[in-house]
Amino acid sequence: MNWKTIFNPFEKFDEKILLFIGLLFFVLIIPLCYWTNTCFISIYRIAPFKATHFYDLIIPTSISFAVMILTLFLLGKAFYRKTRIIDIANTVFISQIPLIILIPFENFDFIKKAIEKVVDYQSHPTEIFPFVDFAVMILFTIANIGCLIYSIVILYNGFKTATNIKKWQHIVLFCIVTFLTVIVCQIFNN
Repeated sequence: MNWKTIFNPFEKFDEKILLFIGLLFFVLIIPLCYWTNTCFISIYRIAPFKATHFYDLIIPTSISFAVMILTLFLLGKAFYRKTRIIDIANTVFISQIPLIILIPFENFDFIKKAIEKVVDYQSHPTEIFPFVDFAVMILFTIANIGCLIYSIVILYNGFKTATNIKKWQHIVLFCIVTFLTVIVCQIFNN
């Protein structure tokens, strides 16, 4: 395995294996979100959400993923008529794995307490600076940003592989459509 495989698994692995792994992680989202009281209101927004049943999480999460898959599929068809739905679905599902892996960390008490102590220090700066808590918060933030960037890179590379885009205009349009779809899903699922 090399760097190219890490950032673009779509060229190396069979689409059926990728779909299986993507669906497995998609199914894993629901219990993880239920456990952490969060929800995918769009593919790049995990928001606090108190669910009474798994059903409360299945609908917004499914809508977020389905809307992104459908939107990117239609955009892909406009760019390259041989675009397949399985390739776009794999792109969306696999790109979300780094974010799914981060969900359990939302429920770790030491992270929550570290963030609370840093926030408390901001309102009462006369106390001793909480260096360890600040370091935990910074590491958690860096991990979140790193996973988000990695997820976006996988989404872009998967779409590029599925649609064979090369023109900069197509890349810009992909970015705009993805951004608008994420925003629309957030508005709709709120």
